[in-house]
Amino acid sequence: MKNQIVISTVVMIVVMTVLILGGCTTKDSNDNSGNTEPEIYTPVHSIGTRDDQFWIVYPPENPSSGQPVTHLSWVNESLKNSSLVFVVHRTGCTSCQAQADRVITLGRKYQGQAMFLDLDLSLGGATEQQANSAYLYDPDGPPGYIALTGVFTLVKQNGVLSYGWHSWELNVDETELESWVKDAIYYYDLNNLS
Repeated sequence: MKNQIVISTVVMIVVMTVLILGGCTTKDSNDNSGNTEPEIYTPVHSIGTRDDQFWIVYPPENPSSGQPVTHLSWVNESLKNSSLVFVVHRTGCTSCQAQADRVITLGRKYQGQAMFLDLDLSLGGATEQQANSAYLYDPDGPPGYIALTGVFTLVKQNGVLSYGWHSWELNVDETELESWVKDAIYYYDLNNLS
């Protein structure tokens, strides 16, 4: 009889422990739906030449349409460590400040997952030079307008690892821009060989 009581007590303790800890160890502690399965991310943007895709070559609207891009050294360096997002703007520019603020806010939100560069032309010097060189990625070629925003990542197409990128002049909707940033992080993590 004593053994049955001890065994019953041990079983009850184990069951209670599993029930208590089971509720505290979901894969996503921010998920209030009760779902304990990990969230599977599906990218919104694929690889191609359309306006809703990551480009490997210049897009159709660019004077160099279909040609490969010789990426800037600072883009190459950045992509050794993470995906990259930049915004070219000028402090005091009322038409481009909202876009700069969107990119800076996303930079804070995704800090450590992607590199964000705030290329403020008004800073002059090396930052201004870097900002001006970023117009290599102007989606439709000269003239260049601000704000210019670019998103870069690693992509694989037909088994070949390449840099995928997309860029815009002027404003990009916050939700749309965030979907590009999330996709850039996803593709980078998927294709990073280091």
